[in-house]
Amino acid sequence: MDLLSAMAIFVRVVDLKSFSLAANELGISSSSVSKQVSQLEKHIGARLLQRTTRRLSVTEAGAAYYEKCISIMAEVKEAENLVSQLQGQPRGILRINCNMTFGQFQLARAIPSFMEKYPEVSFEVTLDDRMPDIVRDGFDLAIRITDPQLPDSSLIAREIATIPMYTCTTPQYIKQHGRPRTPEALREHNCLIFVHASNANLWSLRKGEKKHSIQVSGDLRANNSLVVREAVLAHRGIANLASFVIKPYVMSGEMELLFPDYEPERLSIFAVYPDRKYISPKVSAFIEYFQKWLEDNLELQIDV
Repeated sequence: MDLLSAMAIFVRVVDLKSFSLAANELGISSSSVSKQVSQLEKHIGARLLQRTTRRLSVTEAGAAYYEKCISIMAEVKEAENLVSQLQGQPRGILRINCNMTFGQFQLARAIPSFMEKYPEVSFEVTLDDRMPDIVRDGFDLAIRITDPQLPDSSLIAREIATIPMYTCTTPQYIKQHGRPRTPEALREHNCLIFVHASNANLWSLRKGEKKHSIQVSGDLRANNSLVVREAVLAHRGIANLASFVIKPYVMSGEMELLFPDYEPERLSIFAVYPDRKYISPKVSAFIEYFQKWLEDNLELQIDV
């Protein structure tokens, strides 16, 4: 039995609360997962999991062992990072988690040219608008769009770019419902909300020294900004969306910015990674590369 491998399998079973889900994620059979956990229990001389036909639960010993496994795997990764850092060349699998739409529109475009530059690096990419537990879930790096202040944690967050958020709708919606003349008038309109945005239903605009923060509401809340965008294009309401999501539609006239003389709210793009002493070359190289790629390729400003 490979003890570290068995520990990693045990951790995924606990995280997912399922042998079959862990097997599917790891690309092995459920029987192999069960065998590894059984061998691990035999090795340490204690039952780690209680199994029934309907439920999987962690024993007291299993919970304590799980925490130690997490710590040990983090130490192993740090050791690997140290060796890789000493060798200096980016290599190995880079596991990245990123916001869904930003990952589809931007990250996906940047990765191929990075791989061409660093052929010894391969990628595992997960797109999810919910922030993962980076250490527990085994990610090297997360790319997140949020407000300029992340909560304190054991993670390092480096701002690599900012994105303006524009309040927008369609000319047809304005024709039918009227144009809100001030940010405060948004309270009287159907506002479509992207729920995972840090500014989900509290939209902010600034004009001079005055900042307007408006609590909005509407008949659509979605966990993906493209769903919100499509509802806007169907003339259902008003949204506050990132520039890269709406710019082609504004330029074509299908959408219209509501407050072009106000300064839009800006969200930050962060590269987030575990607070470790040694950061692997593959992580540091990709952060540097992606920051420069965004500077060269991300069209942020919408001029109207």
